[in-house]
Amino acid sequence: MENNSLSKVKFSIEKALSGNIKFKSSKDKLEELRGVSNQFESIFVNELLKQARKSKIAEGLFDSQAEDTFNSMIDKEFSKVLSDKSNFGIAEALFEQFKNNVGANRKK
Repeated sequence: MENNSLSKVKFSIEKALSGNIKFKSSKDKLEELRGVSNQFESIFVNELLKQARKSKIAEGLFDSQAEDTFNSMIDKEFSKVLSDKSNFGIAEALFEQFKNNVGANRKK
């Protein structure tokens, strides 16, 4: 499922950077890039949480598939909130890296 999210983000980045989408202005393109950067940061934080949860030492008494599903869903929500409220710097670094490629008069 994470691969699906990652492919959506990759597709969104490609769409934002290509000249094929008709935006009203380069400001709209920059807003789209900012959103995609934030989505990527959220996915990255989700992967960190998932790996942290996998590294537990012992199995719990009540571990089940339902608990794993719940933990996966709560990790996704935590990652969205953490990337929105915390400054990891990943989204900002991506935005700064690609913002010059999103100009209104960009030539192919």
